[in-house]
Amino acid sequence: MLVLSAIGTFLATLGSPWFGLAAVTPAAVGSKCAANLFWPLAQSTLDLKVTAAGLAVVNSLGNLGGFVSPTLFGDLEETTGSTNGGLYALPAASLLATAVYFTRRTGSGRGGAEAAAPAPARTASG
Repeated sequence: MLVLSAIGTFLATLGSPWFGLAAVTPAAVGSKCAANLFWPLAQSTLDLKVTAAGLAVVNSLGNLGGFVSPTLFGDLEETTGSTNGGLYALPAASLLATAVYFTRRTGSGRGGAEAAAPAPARTASG
């Protein structure tokens, strides 16, 4: 879904404003669909002992993104003289998030505590 968002946002930089409006539609669909899939994904991959704290950190970073993203977009617009610089940064961030997801993905689900459990100690008798 984030790839759809990245493609739509990138396409919004090409062509007329009407084409840009049409391209932003799949970008919005992709980002909203990815957001709905995010919370169950985070809960299924974090260890039960740290799920609440992990989700709080993710939520805090997301709130921080509400400040950083418009600031970065504005800085890129001032630097390049066009909104295209900011519109190129958004699909790059979406593709980066997709790459991080696929490289960090593990097949063990809630593997934190189970994978880190110590092996039973061996005694002298056996």
